Amino acid sequence: MADAGMLKQINLQKIRNAFLAGEPFSKTELAEKTGLSFPTVGKIVDEMVGTQQLQIVGTRNSSGGRCSRIYQYNADFRNAIAMILEGQNLDWFILDSLGMTKNQGRIEIDGDLLGTLTGLLLQARRQEPSLCCFCLGIAANTNGETVQQSFEYPQLKGMNLLKELECASGLKGSLGNDMWISAEGCWQRCRMNDHTTLISFYLGSCGFGSSFVVGGKTIKGAHQVAGEIELLPWIREAGLNANQWPDTLPETILRCILTYAIITDPDFIQLYTHPFFVDHFDEIQAQLNACFAGVQPPALLLSDDFRADYEIGLSCRAMRLMNPQEVSA
Repeated sequence: MADAGMLKQINLQKIRNAFLAGEPFSKTELAEKTGLSFPTVGKIVDEMVGTQQLQIVGTRNSSGGRCSRIYQYNADFRNAIAMILEGQNLDWFILDSLGMTKNQGRIEIDGDLLGTLTGLLLQARRQEPSLCCFCLGIAANTNGETVQQSFEYPQLKGMNLLKELECASGLKGSLGNDMWISAEGCWQRCRMNDHTTLISFYLGSCGFGSSFVVGGKTIKGAHQVAGEIELLPWIREAGLNANQWPDTLPETILRCILTYAIITDPDFIQLYTHPFFVDHFDEIQAQLNACFAGVQPPALLLSDDFRADYEIGLSCRAMRLMNPQEVSA
């Protein structure tokens, strides 16, 4: 059973969710929309006004004869910056409290990678007074704090990158592998249920990557290396990346896809669209059918949504970091 503090946070989140579309509401309308009692809504709304999460934007006639105040969520109550590091490009976008993009840009990295990341965060803090957190997705193996392995950014190997950026910027942060974050975004975009199993493969500028969503959860493994195909020497030797791939499907790549499929028996296998996967789609499908002879094989999909999934995943992480807990129990 939820205690009073937890129940209050649940009710607070219901009210926040009602405002996510950007519409204004009176207290009575919020009570009807959320199913909460009017006194509960009234107390939480008053506290949210006090912390500037909500703004009073006008009044509206009510059936009781008195005008009702109308409230709207303050989109600039808190802001977050999301960053995508791949190759020599650092893409970024600023999110408001409703998860909408306010601003975005790209920086080409020339030399000091850590200095570039830190400089961007400090500049964003100066320009966005409500900035409270950052989320960074990186094409590297991380444990959520430290870069454990990176063929693209060897200077970061062994560095607690999250701590470095948090200390330099004064912001709370989140650090994650690109494939994990895109998997989280895909789960949100496709509204998968808690029983869905999905494997995704991506060919990016930093090589061949994969991710698992099993039972609705991204699998990272005991040592945070689940899906890091490039750690396998025979995969790395194949030398695949977004700009270089062979005309024929390497046996090592095919075996990797088929092995993943048999071990996890997923509902879906997603190939993020790339000429390499497009050219060999039928071959991969035929081999899957052979492996799953007599039973329904996983659905093999081509998806153009890697970037969208990546950004959705980062946005979800940012929203969790921005989610304030000011309402006291």
